[in-house]
Amino acid sequence: MKALEALGIEPGKGKYHEEVIYSLALIYSCLDDALSAYLDPHRLSLGKFNILMVIKHRGRQEWIPQVEISKHLIVTPSNMTKLLDKLEKAQLVTRSALAGDRRVNIIRITRKGSELLDKVWPGYTKLLKDLMEGLKLPQQKELAQLLTAWIDRLKRP
Repeated sequence: MKALEALGIEPGKGKYHEEVIYSLALIYSCLDDALSAYLDPHRLSLGKFNILMVIKHRGRQEWIPQVEISKHLIVTPSNMTKLLDKLEKAQLVTRSALAGDRRVNIIRITRKGSELLDKVWPGYTKLLKDLMEGLKLPQQKELAQLLTAWIDRLKRP
């Protein structure tokens, strides 16, 4: 509650919409800090990590079109290109034109990229569980349902 009060939000004063929005923003900031601190020694940002995860787990036939990656992540096309440039320079992905349609970039994860994900994943998932430690499993389930329902509502045209 003190974190909200520091932002000028008075909890319990009936402005629950403000409490929810600012609480989510503060939670995001805390999660971003913790996850970034874990990934940093592996020379990964959250954006790079998520791109690698999409390529490895959503890629068909061990590759995925660049535009498809964007659909699974909240990344602008210019930021996507910059992140892919860095991943390619680190030899974690390869990028090439689709045979027959040079407008489509095909992204593949390299063995080095796949091995890095395999190394990072156990600690990453443990950290996610540790970050939820303050909530009991029924509370986690309820929160997941509430947030999922809200996302569905916000995404509805």
